[in-house]
Amino acid sequence: MAFTINNGALYQLFDRPHMKIAIESCVGVVELWPLQTVQEMENDAKYTEDLQVRFSCTMARAMLRLSHGINPSVAEAVYEGMDEIPGCDPEIVQALTRANQAYDVMRNYSETNNADLFFEAADILGIFIDAHVETEVRNILQKIVEYIRQSVSLGFDGGALEDVNYCYAFTTTPRTLTGRFLAALAVGDGLMNLMCEGIDDVDEQTVRVLPVMLYINELCEQMAVPPIYVGDVTLSRMVALRNAVREAGRATPLEENSFCDNTFTITADNVIPCAGMEWDHHAECLRWDPKRAEQEAKDEDERKSKEALAEKFNLMTDAMKSMSYMDDSDDSGDSGEGADVA
Repeated sequence: MAFTINNGALYQLFDRPHMKIAIESCVGVVELWPLQTVQEMENDAKYTEDLQVRFSCTMARAMLRLSHGINPSVAEAVYEGMDEIPGCDPEIVQALTRANQAYDVMRNYSETNNADLFFEAADILGIFIDAHVETEVRNILQKIVEYIRQSVSLGFDGGALEDVNYCYAFTTTPRTLTGRFLAALAVGDGLMNLMCEGIDDVDEQTVRVLPVMLYINELCEQMAVPPIYVGDVTLSRMVALRNAVREAGRATPLEENSFCDNTFTITADNVIPCAGMEWDHHAECLRWDPKRAEQEAKDEDERKSKEALAEKFNLMTDAMKSMSYMDDSDDSGDSGEGADVA
């Protein structure tokens, strides 16, 4: 089975408004690299933890087929190591635990290029992958390793060495970052097509693309692109739309190519806005200054106090004016009565 990306499908997205806006946000993160201060590093660590918690919520909801979200405080508690939470359904805790385990497994991929990690994460999430699909997924993963190593002039010896991270150099050039990001999405889209092969149930498909979403972030890291996040609602919609393309017979037969222009366009259109919002959030997290935040909070409290005082003063002034008007009216009435008597 072939895997060849149609570059034309990528190029047509380069100048789309939503792509340009998202990449501007991407640049806002990359321009802060490498992180310079202890505060920035602490902020990045907190962001990384928060990202895993949010991913665990998305994965757990998909695994349990929940129609509602999962309480972030519960997800945080499970991330911190709790295996029992009073008042919380044990199934949710178990699903979150598995989600975190899968996340922890896959986070090592960018440093090892070990394809076994992908399948280990899938197994943790309860995903069965037959031998045919596994072979094709491994072929794509190795092909990407080869491509990255050659593009950074390291050569390729036919195997993915462990404990070696092949990263692209940092760049803040928008078109370069766009190309890298869309390439990661294109690879992910091809993997999704493979993972969903022969699966008709959309909810099951949503679960099966979860390790792919984790892989996309690992590939982004190797390409010096910040991580992305796609929430459960967007993920479910994206999978349903991709499935509709397949059911309508508008998907490229997998025997010809696991990359499909139509499914890729759907994937990109759903993921790009989410990526832009995530990069905005990431940059804000990195720039966060606790001292400045404290001062801004004090300034805001002071502003509100002044506004409240001013409003109270205005009410008092209006009341005094009203009383003065009533007194004047009474005085006028008295003078009139006296004049009549006279």
